[in-house]
Amino acid sequence: MEKNLTDTARANKALVQPLLFEEARLEYEDLIFAFVSRRIRPIEEAEDIVAHVFVDAYIQWKRLRGNPRNWLLGIARRKVCDALRKQRKQWSVKEDDSQTCGLGVFMVANEAREAIAIVMLLPDDQRDAFLLQVLEELPIDQIAEIMQRSPASVNSLLQRARTRIQRTLESQNREGVSQ
Repeated sequence: MEKNLTDTARANKALVQPLLFEEARLEYEDLIFAFVSRRIRPIEEAEDIVAHVFVDAYIQWKRLRGNPRNWLLGIARRKVCDALRKQRKQWSVKEDDSQTCGLGVFMVANEAREAIAIVMLLPDDQRDAFLLQVLEELPIDQIAEIMQRSPASVNSLLQRARTRIQRTLESQNREGVSQ
């Protein structure tokens, strides 16, 4: 009798896991696509990466612990890094981002290209932490989970990123004044 209960529990778990995955895919697909498409062009390539994210997530779904949103963003971040390493292409910011997210204060439409260039000068980890906070508007604890770091480490990365951005802006202002 106990063996039958165990087999029934396993069968029910097998039926539930794909359902939970499908719910997570439906709920977070747009978020993952937005995250990837801000960094990868052309859009078709971003779509391919999003598909790979969900294939990997499906395969590893049993290993999920905690928030599926952060877990999926972590997979997407690694896939984007892999794609950028392979291509050595730069991500781009959508024009809408200057009005629809926290980056609006930092970016004015005519300064968007300069802002992108400055952010691209940041080391990878600093850039990822900065973009997750500014573009995705995630709190530090979620960024830490996605980047698999401690919140203190993420705070440090963000502080270093802001300092670098400020120094770059000051340097550009000095060069602009002296010309």
